[in-house]
Amino acid sequence: MRPQPPGERTQPSGEPHPRRAVPRRRAIVTTAALLAGTGVGGIGAAAYGSGLAAAAERDYDVREFGAVGDGSTDDTHSLQRALDAARATGGIVFLPPGVYLTRQLTLYSRVHLRGSGGDATILRLAPDSNTAVVESDGFAAQSRAGSDAGITMFSVRDLTVDGNQGEGNPVSCGLRLYGYGYELTDLTVFNCGADGVVSGWGTAGHLPAPSHQMESRVTGLRTHDNGGHGVNFAGPHDSMFLNCLSFQNAGTGFHLDGNSYGTLMVNCHAWGVRQNVSFELAASGIGCVNCYADLDGGVGVRISRNDCRWLAGYVQGANHPGPATEIGIQFVPGAVAAEPACVTVDTLIRNCATAAVDFGADRGLSSVRATLSQPGVAGVAGTGLGWIGRPAPDTQVEITHGLGHPKNLVVRPAFDLRAEPTPPAPHDSQVRVFAREVDGRTQLCARFANGEVRVLAADT
Repeated sequence: MRPQPPGERTQPSGEPHPRRAVPRRRAIVTTAALLAGTGVGGIGAAAYGSGLAAAAERDYDVREFGAVGDGSTDDTHSLQRALDAARATGGIVFLPPGVYLTRQLTLYSRVHLRGSGGDATILRLAPDSNTAVVESDGFAAQSRAGSDAGITMFSVRDLTVDGNQGEGNPVSCGLRLYGYGYELTDLTVFNCGADGVVSGWGTAGHLPAPSHQMESRVTGLRTHDNGGHGVNFAGPHDSMFLNCLSFQNAGTGFHLDGNSYGTLMVNCHAWGVRQNVSFELAASGIGCVNCYADLDGGVGVRISRNDCRWLAGYVQGANHPGPATEIGIQFVPGAVAAEPACVTVDTLIRNCATAAVDFGADRGLSSVRATLSQPGVAGVAGTGLGWIGRPAPDTQVEITHGLGHPKNLVVRPAFDLRAEPTPPAPHDSQVRVFAREVDGRTQLCARFANGEVRVLAADT
């Protein structure tokens, strides 16, 4: 082998190749991104160093490691060599447009897998591989142990992951991750035999200073037509989902449980006739804001843990004729006997054939406000109910509008009235209810527009 000239890079095979010139525009963008810790560098990029030399040494194009991306060549070895090369320094592993046939790939801390766009770069699981397309280093052992370790400060973005389930991959997965402080951005995962995205982490309440890396951040994820859940998320806790879509999966659209407590979802949408549940809130403190559960049979939002919130959202059924049930919001038994409780729901619910809300496992101290349009299945009595089950006595319930069966129109708040001086008379056609104290006894009273006061009940 000839001596390596100064400044010349060496390929993983050991053969040197000349360093390519960095265009001025790329140099400006790359340097700015490294200084800011965003953009081209991705999360944690500023920690890898600054300047053009650092950027060039830490940017790995999979073609330089032999990847072809023609959809028929097995690129596993080339892709993994690129990931292994980035492992030592941290950096970007770049996949130009193409279809990269691969078996399982292992992802490491501080390694950022980048494609050229969702429909331009595709990672497709090779036939008869029957595993995950991308898996974090140490996934199996750390998952079994419930470890607080795992990889960190990594990301996957701008590509599509195809589980290729029809080619001998009946339990394939897209991504299996055990770690924290990561990002998934503009990523599509589909056609997996099992779950699309699997994520877990331990129960650590905090990380040693000066680390800021704990929550994962998932933006613009699309996962569909998988044989299991679209997203099976069990941590890290306090994570964030923004503008994500999960549809036509055989399991649940978004399944959140385990150590995913405190996770926040904003502007997320789950839909599809194949999905039995759109959103499964099976960890405490999950908040869903302006999310959309779109179902055709099954359950829109299923809640089994304390302190979950579904706010400013929309649940849209299809008046599914059955025999399966179709329920908008459902309370089911939680991990312990006192759950679910302290749940907050404020939403619009339409066309859920069985009922808008199922209070069957409500354990109380919750607040449920829902505006309904529930005409029921045409010609089928007993459908389009406002609610089934019995809310706990201390749960506040307000269900209004458009019920197929007006007798189910419910306003059932739990509240206390404190004794006060007799209030002024209300306006015409109104009644004012109040409590007062007379001779040491508390009375519940009603005052009418003509000034009359009637005692409805009194203590004895």
